Amino acid sequence: MISVVKFLPNRVQRLYHGGSGIDRLRGLAEPVDSRYPEDWIASCIDGNGREFHSIGHGISKALVDGTQWDFPALLHRRGEELLGPEHLQRYGETPAVLTKLLDAAERLPLQVHPTRADAAKYFNSSFGKTEAWIVLATRVINGEEPYLLVGFNEQLDRERFVQESLAGEYCEGLGMLHKLLVKPGDVVVIYGGLPHAIGSGVTMVEVMEPSDLVIVPERNCCGRILDDAKRYAGLDGATAMSLFDYTAYSAAALRQRCCPQPALVATQGASTLRTLIPRASCGYFAAQELTLAGSWQLDLASERCFRIGIVVDGCVTMGGESFMPGESFMIPYAATTGDLSGSGRLLFILPPDCH
Repeated sequence: MISVVKFLPNRVQRLYHGGSGIDRLRGLAEPVDSRYPEDWIASCIDGNGREFHSIGHGISKALVDGTQWDFPALLHRRGEELLGPEHLQRYGETPAVLTKLLDAAERLPLQVHPTRADAAKYFNSSFGKTEAWIVLATRVINGEEPYLLVGFNEQLDRERFVQESLAGEYCEGLGMLHKLLVKPGDVVVIYGGLPHAIGSGVTMVEVMEPSDLVIVPERNCCGRILDDAKRYAGLDGATAMSLFDYTAYSAAALRQRCCPQPALVATQGASTLRTLIPRASCGYFAAQELTLAGSWQLDLASERCFRIGIVVDGCVTMGGESFMPGESFMIPYAATTGDLSGSGRLLFILPPDCH
């Protein structure tokens, strides 16, 4: 019986610069921004993007009792034990959720991901790409405060926005989105169809449906010029523009929809477990935060599912393994004990409910 699966670092190449926030999280002496600004956790997803290609890029490596596995191979061998029979039957030999560490040193291009309905219609995919951001750290870059662009505001001019999107350069379009200044601890859910962009200086845990489907209208993508096929993910421009949710939200309405408030789940001594993202907020995943001060016994029986853990502060021990900040692991579906000890803070990512 596997008690815990430890994931090795899995940096993934992207078009934008960043990653020093991940280095700082992991305690590296000389943090560096590069084109490896993400680390994919519990990934069976090919991380080859619009510009970069290499075999196995993005696929997680896992350690079990000192033996290293490609994560998909491990799931093929022990899928029912790790994922659970219901999950395995519904989604196959893959977690129905992808988790990333992400750090941006520049603004990412404005983009949109499909809903599940649009993903099935246009991409023959059973997964869309609703995602969520859990902010871990922020920093000021070139005098600019860290921010996120999320959803259209009340200045939306749909015709103008579509014109600029098709042209591939925004003069007014970015100003039609809400600009949210953020701090550590902020949580934002990005539903399929909601336009968004991550600003510079934000380190986060990103949780999402396991796909890499994206529409990127801007031609100049962090110094790389994209052709229309890459901008529109193989769709024509008009169809790509139809994937946007053109609802113009007030600031209050946007926060009510996209910024869930944490809720206390339980306490054990000086340790506390809180829900950061309830499944009800999006249906595709959930997130919890454990502040550990001594010990914690997870209640595995009340919610039978696998859990992905990411340590974001301190040192945590489980199943004979110690985990430092920036390290991650998986508690299998079939685990019978969930005893953790140490002092720090960690996040748990839970998959969709299969019942």
